[in-house]
Amino acid sequence: MRERLAATLDYVFGEVGEELGVDRAEADRVVSEIRAAPQSPNRFGAYYEMVLAIESDELDEARALASELMAPADASGLRVAAIEDRAPGQAERYRRLLISEPGMAAQPDATLLAETEERIDAAFALLDQGFPQMSAEIRELLREIVIAAGPEDPKAITFDGASSYMLWGATLLNARGQTNVLDTAQALAHESGHNLLFGFCASGSLVENADEEVFSSPLRKDPRPMDGVFHATYVVARMHQTLTRLLASGAVDPADRERALADLAAHQRNFAAGDAVIRENGRLTPLGAEVIETARAYMASAA
Repeated sequence: MRERLAATLDYVFGEVGEELGVDRAEADRVVSEIRAAPQSPNRFGAYYEMVLAIESDELDEARALASELMAPADASGLRVAAIEDRAPGQAERYRRLLISEPGMAAQPDATLLAETEERIDAAFALLDQGFPQMSAEIRELLREIVIAAGPEDPKAITFDGASSYMLWGATLLNARGQTNVLDTAQALAHESGHNLLFGFCASGSLVENADEEVFSSPLRKDPRPMDGVFHATYVVARMHQTLTRLLASGAVDPADRERALADLAAHQRNFAAGDAVIRENGRLTPLGAEVIETARAYMASAA
């Protein structure tokens, strides 16, 4: 993903850098920086918004975004922070690119934020103990875990977590979406799985179905495009694998074992439902077929 971002930025700055007010030497520095080390999800987001601004002939906006891309972007380690705990303008970008209804992602109060941070720390500790490979992979895939507070009204439209191709390396967690450590560990495996699939899409889609074609999805009540069904089915297998390894390691608290087994059974049902839709209606690229076969192979072995 970084290589693609670097190569595309190199091309864009070569074509319209002068119009964007970008010095060639500075452009070369940024491109080299991107190739050399992990990047902030915000840098990906600023790039996509810059391209959209160029395509819409909004050159003042494009120049501002190009200037933002030139700024140093430290992405060392995994950052856990509230939605508003970032530079001016970034919170609204994260809301725009991560969820369809930006108003759903409010700043959590201090108590809710502290409780969520503690639960995330405990979830990583659980994964470190029971499934260290998954814990390590999550830390490699994600650069930011963004915490927001969804609506308190139980009847309101809300979210548990969200990820976006245009903010690669970030995931949004609802501070009210998970209430225990086991759920949070699964949410981390789930959302990092979306980022993994986005990475597989660096050279093209995993499915060939048109976005207008919608189907039943295992994790959503509303019909979804095949890409959404594919994602949901894959991450269900990833959550199943995570729970299986945690249970087998003995890391799950005995008091949580019954709930974990119930979740495991639900993941089995949801995977079967999603995979049936993919088998019947999915038009997969060769890479898409290869990716979903890995999930099928795992679920078959787990059964």
